[in-house]
Parts: sequence; C-alpha cells; structure tokens
Amino acid sequence: MGIEVDLDTAVGSGDPAATGMAGGAELLAFAEAAVKGASLGGLRSALIAAVGMDGAAQAAATVAAFSGLVRVADGTGIPIDDGLASASTEIRGQLDLDSFAGAGNSDLRAVVAGGANDPISLFGGASS
Repeated sequence: MGIEVDLDTAVGSGDPAATGMAGGAELLAFAEAAVKGASLGGLRSALIAAVGMDGAAQAAATVAAFSGLVRVADGTGIPIDDGLASASTEIRGQLDLDSFAGAGNSDLRAVVAGGANDPISLFGGASS
C-alpha cells in the first residue's frame, strides 16, 4: 500500500522527474538547495506552483526539522546501535548514508562484514 518511490532519486542518483510523487522534482530541488544553502527564490516559486502554499510550507518545515535533528545528532555524537545497524545495512547502502560525517560516530565494520545478526548477540549475550 502507499506510494512507491525511487530512493535512488531521493539521494540524487536517479531521474528527478521519476520520483513517483506529485511535485517530486520540485520538492527534491527545493530540499537540496535549502540544505546546501543555495538561493531558493525561483525554486520556492516552482514548489508553490507544484504543491501549493501549504505543501511548500510543509516542505520547508520538514527540511528545517531534519536539518536540525541531524545537527543535534552529529553534534552529540549519537552512535547507531548494533541492532539497527544490522537491520539497516541494505537501506543505508542504497541511500549511501555511511558516507555522511555522522556515520563516523558508529563502528559499522562488523555489521558490514555480517556481524550482529544473531538476536542474542545484539543484546550483549553469548550465542550458543
């Protein structure tokens, strides 16, 4: 159920016109420019035309919230726990999340190598 979206496009390696979302190309362009600190003038107008004023306001609020959350997480050095690291290996690879600076807060070598897949070892117990 729901909308099928192209995650490759979400991280800039796909075709922005093929997002699978109404106004997807405009949303991506706006979000990317906002995160990079680029000028939003023309992009803001295009976004409003594509998704309306309420949609544009929601997009701006979402970009701001995620930007703030990432800064807090990076600033405090929050590591990813072994269970989540193991469960998210595929999607982190698809989205290239391990290339972000915050990934340095976690030791993902064991997980990437196949590490903590045993539920007992995820919680610090010894496997039999």
